[in-house]
Amino acid sequence: MKKPALKLLTLSLCLTGFMSPLQAVAAQPTQPEVPLIDLASELEGMKGETGNSPKPTPVAQPSTAVNPPSKTPAVSKAPSTKAKPQEHAVHWGYSGNEGPSHWGDLSPKNLSCKEGKNQSPINLKDKTAVSTTGLGGLDIYYRDVPLKVINNGHTVQVNYPLGSYIKVGGDRYELLQFHFHTPSEHQKDGFNYPMEAHLVHKDGEGNLAVLGIIFQEGEENPALNILLSNLPKKVGKLEIHRRASLNPARFLPGNTEFYKYSGSLTTPPCSEGVYWMVFKQPIDVSAEQIQKMNELMGDNARPVQPNYARSLLKSWSEPLQEQESQLYEFY
Repeated sequence: MKKPALKLLTLSLCLTGFMSPLQAVAAQPTQPEVPLIDLASELEGMKGETGNSPKPTPVAQPSTAVNPPSKTPAVSKAPSTKAKPQEHAVHWGYSGNEGPSHWGDLSPKNLSCKEGKNQSPINLKDKTAVSTTGLGGLDIYYRDVPLKVINNGHTVQVNYPLGSYIKVGGDRYELLQFHFHTPSEHQKDGFNYPMEAHLVHKDGEGNLAVLGIIFQEGEENPALNILLSNLPKKVGKLEIHRRASLNPARFLPGNTEFYKYSGSLTTPPCSEGVYWMVFKQPIDVSAEQIQKMNELMGDNARPVQPNYARSLLKSWSEPLQEQESQLYEFY
């Protein structure tokens, strides 16, 4: 049997000054760019948002205890080389004593969840967002690949192999995975939409960049039907569907204007320093599709977090703001 050919879809978003429409480029270079780092090994154990590999189990140091004095000669003991039991991951959820308000108390590793000052998600307030000029370009290069989907107990997640990436101001971020939340985690002017998708990327130095796509109730979404037809049957088991492919580029809105801010992961350990870009325009999904996703995942949205001293930027300029001298140059 012949293996299905992989199609490479290239998308370019030009974001200098005003946003231009999404452009599809059919031709690709004969030799694709060399990836910054091989992240494929990280995908095997990835069940959270970041794709970070688990830390090795610590090994006990050799015993140096001295036997107390006794009438019988002490018997020397060989140094212990037995490894300590592996530390189990702390369970967390979205309700009760394991819900978002308790994440920071479940483990010392989750301290940022309650003490961080740059946490996500946030309320995207259009009137207070600062217009920018000179915002770095966003280029998207996603391939069609066999569908790899897993229900990790918190969300439905599609894992992606090495070779699909975005470029933000010339810096390359590999696509690790994308997943869903019902309802949306980010609010728009104080309201949650019924669903949100997060496309998680990582560069060669470990920095994360996430694209957020908000869904609104409307027409049926053909791309989402591919996922709904191949939902995982068991929690924690990765399922591979060779004859199905769900390219996340099919979720991108026609209007590519977006909000930008510095935030965090929206699940424990709530690590900060995440480059967030949330598209302004929602895309349609039917009420039946939303219901099916929610039945599988439940309500898995973290509440919005305080902005503190952060500024919310937007990639487009508005004449009113220009007249009021509120237009900023972004570097």
